[in-house]
Amino acid sequence: MEFFTAFYIEYTVRNMDIQTYILLPSYEACQVMIRDNEDMSEYMFADSSVDMWCIETDKLSKSITPVLRPE
Repeated sequence: MEFFTAFYIEYTVRNMDIQTYILLPSYEACQVMIRDNEDMSEYMFADSSVDMWCIETDKLSKSITPVLRPE
C-alpha cells in the first residue's frame, strides 16, 4: 500500500516566513522532488536556505484492487 506524502517547504523572503506543502503519491516521489530542487534557494530569492521535508500521511494514495481467486 502507498500513502500520500507531503513535500513540505519552508523559507524566508524579505523577512517573511513562507511555509507550504504539496501532496505527492508516495514517499519516493517526495525524495525525488527534494533531490531535483536542492538549489531552490537560488531561484526563489530566499534570504537563507530553503528547508524541505517529506511528511508521511495515513491517507491511501492508491486503492487496493481486489483480485479474483483462481477457479
